[in-house]
Amino acid sequence: MKQQTRDILNYIYHKTNHGFFVTMDALETEFALTGTQLRAILEDLKDEILVVEHDEGFQVSQPGMNYCRTQWD
Repeated sequence: MKQQTRDILNYIYHKTNHGFFVTMDALETEFALTGTQLRAILEDLKDEILVVEHDEGFQVSQPGMNYCRTQWD
């Protein structure tokens, strides 16, 4: 996994581990990337079943939580 992808996953993990969501706007601001650039990364994370998308924003999936805990907790 590329470092930028890991950084985005880490950010989403730490912002959503209490049931919250991260919006695309928040990701654009935090990482100084366009929505198009982020969308490609987020789609890869969704394909790996690490992130899920809701109307409210993005959240780490249950398998993603297990992965993130082994990486950052």
